[in-house]
Amino acid sequence: MTKIAIVTDSTASFSEQHIGDVPVYAVPLDVIWAGETYKDGVDMHHDTFYSRLKTAKEMPTTSQPSPKAFLEVYKPLLEDGYQILSIHISEGISGTINSALQAKHILGEDAPIEILDSFVTAMVLKMQILEAAQVSNQGGSFEDAIAAVKSARERCGVFFTVETLEFLERGGRLTRMEAFAGNLLQIRPILTFVDGKITSIQKARTFKGALKALKEHFMKGIEGKQVRNISATYTDNQAFVEEFITELLQEAGIERPTQMFIDPLTPVIGTHTGPGCIGIAYLLEE
Repeated sequence: MTKIAIVTDSTASFSEQHIGDVPVYAVPLDVIWAGETYKDGVDMHHDTFYSRLKTAKEMPTTSQPSPKAFLEVYKPLLEDGYQILSIHISEGISGTINSALQAKHILGEDAPIEILDSFVTAMVLKMQILEAAQVSNQGGSFEDAIAAVKSARERCGVFFTVETLEFLERGGRLTRMEAFAGNLLQIRPILTFVDGKITSIQKARTFKGALKALKEHFMKGIEGKQVRNISATYTDNQAFVEEFITELLQEAGIERPTQMFIDPLTPVIGTHTGPGCIGIAYLLEE
């Protein structure tokens, strides 16, 4: 029987060490703040992070894991006879995949490691991990697990918005003038991933208007389709997001799906969105 292990990164908010018989390892990205480096989700957790972020005078920055961090995970798995499926945050917003590729190069190009770009992050990355693990647990081959990830990439949709434009400006995704004008006019972008990059697909007036637009894009994405997984992400607003996703399910006429989770947005991603971000995602049936 094929032994498959999954390696991902901390942005997937993955706390489980196994999915069935499949071991899962998350390599943490780094948060650099006031001269200190913290491991995302390890020694910098979301609740502490967002509480500190609200009053911080100095803003954090982020960094990808080093190739060494991947080697420390890959080598023991290879020695134990595993084939490794390494699925990560989009190369369009992070250099994490590059570090993984460097680690594989050090181990040898013939090492049984498949490195896949999720073209997304957070909850949709987690969806892809779950798909690969399910195939493996059902007796699928390494190639079947790879195909499951690639299929899931084509069947998912994600939409999110932010409560303030300040952090998009700090991350270089908006100019200072765009952020100033947007906040003045209470304009909130509806964001998604296109070809692995964060893209604005609509501008709404007020945060309330943005939430309405999120629902509309979600409804359009699932219209006439069978939904396999519905998920949401929050920053410092868990209760609000849980209520929002409940309303969304009711309005869509969907019973709570078997696969559903509401996860915090990790500090690495929260550094670029700020507090008050809300995201929703779906995965369609094949």
